[in-house]
Parts: sequence; structure tokens; C-alpha cells
Amino acid sequence: MSEALTLSKNLLGDLLPESSISQEGLQKIVDRLPELHRGKRAIGRKNSQTTATLMTMTILADSPYRQMKQCLSQISNKRAALIESHFTVKKNLVKIKRWKEESDELSDIQAEEALVQNEEMKSGVENSLKEIGMYQDIYEQIRTSHGIPVDWDEVDYEKQEIEHALRMAFRHAIQNIMSSGKIAISTVEYWEQFGVHPMVGEKLTREYLSSVQKELSENKHPSVVSMHQFLDRMVETFKEEHKHSLTRIGVDAIVNHQYAYKNRSNGNGS
Repeated sequence: MSEALTLSKNLLGDLLPESSISQEGLQKIVDRLPELHRGKRAIGRKNSQTTATLMTMTILADSPYRQMKQCLSQISNKRAALIESHFTVKKNLVKIKRWKEESDELSDIQAEEALVQNEEMKSGVENSLKEIGMYQDIYEQIRTSHGIPVDWDEVDYEKQEIEHALRMAFRHAIQNIMSSGKIAISTVEYWEQFGVHPMVGEKLTREYLSSVQKELSENKHPSVVSMHQFLDRMVETFKEEHKHSLTRIGVDAIVNHQYAYKNRSNGNGS
């Protein structure tokens, strides 16, 4: 019987000294507690790998660099959680030592509580490590499949930001029309910021949706690739239009190379 299980049985006994649950029922509950720990190891992470790969990466990002940024953000969060857990365990061990030396009833309870906390933290630590490994693998697969150099830098990242923004703007337009039948003000502003006339953007989006509706009426079922191709066409059509917005603002470039992180080995350095 593991320490965690023993602690759980003691806990149940302390909480329910006069329980209506029979000893047999109580023992049955306790005997099946190990499955909780095993199950948490299997599905205890916040998101499944399916959700992380197909939903988080797709919805939050429209460029490989954005997707890689999301991976790095997730890894950073899990790393921070591991560091916090590390120091929590170390502090608990110091406290446990002191409480055992004090050897009074309250100190014994506090020491027991800290022991349980350290034990329960193990599954969270393991799941954080698994998520770090998962996002590292996704990051590397995205990088290699798009031919991104290992030593990519901020300049590389910025080069794809216009394409990302245009895809997101037209994706929002599709969502707006499907949910309310009209373009949201936020999408209008998004388009204008990147040089797309809102009425032109709306016209092109409605034409695309009409073409899909026509296919559906003919009992055809276009895949999501159709939408991706539409978004790619919008990038090719409008990828230079943001320059009109730059001119209106009064600046000649988006990226100030004096303050951008550049890796000299990939040719972006001066």
C-alpha cells in the first residue's frame, strides 16, 4: 500500500469517524484510489495532444512562426510551473523537518499535510514534463516542415506577420458573416490597419461564401482546404497593401532593425 493511499485512508477516517458508509464500502473506495493517480497520469494534463495540435495551433496562429511562438509560450508556462513546484517541495521538506522536531500535535498535522502536498504534486509535475515534450516535438515538426532555420530570429518572425494578419482578418470575416450575417466593426478596423478597403474585403468574402454555397447546393462537400486556399489568395492579393497605412502614419518600415533581435549566422545581421 503506497504512502498516498495510506494517507487517503487516514484522511477518510478522520473526516468520517461516524460515517453511514460501511467499513466494506470505505475499504472499496480506498482500494480504488490508485486508479485516480494512474488515470491522472494518462489524462491529467490541461489539454489533450489532439486539442493542442489541431485546435490551439490552428485557431491562435496562421503562420508557422506564430505557431512556434505558441509552442514556446506553452513550454515557458510549464517550465515556470515546474520551477514553482520545485521550490514548493524544497520549502515543504524544510518545514516538515522543523515540525517533526517540534513534535506537538499541530506540528504533526502540518507535517502530514505537507507530505501529502508533495506526494500529490508528483502527478502535476509529470504532466507538465509531458506537455513540455509534446510542445517541443510540435515546435520542431513545424520548424522542419516549413524549412525554418534552427537559428531563426525576430526579423524572420516579422516577415510573416503581414500574411498572418491578412489570413486572420479574412477568417474573422467568414466567421462574422456566418454568425451574424454582417461584418463586425473589429474586422473592418483590422482590414483598414493592413490596407484592405473594408468594402472590398467584404465583397470578396461574400463571393467566396457564395461559391461554397453553390457547391453545397450541387451536393458537393468542399473540404477546409478550400477555405485555406481562399485565405492564401487574399494574402497574395493584399500582401503589399499595408504600405498605404505606413505612408498615412508617416513611417517607412514596420521593423526597426536597430532594435530587432538578429542572428548574424542566418544573414539577417549587419
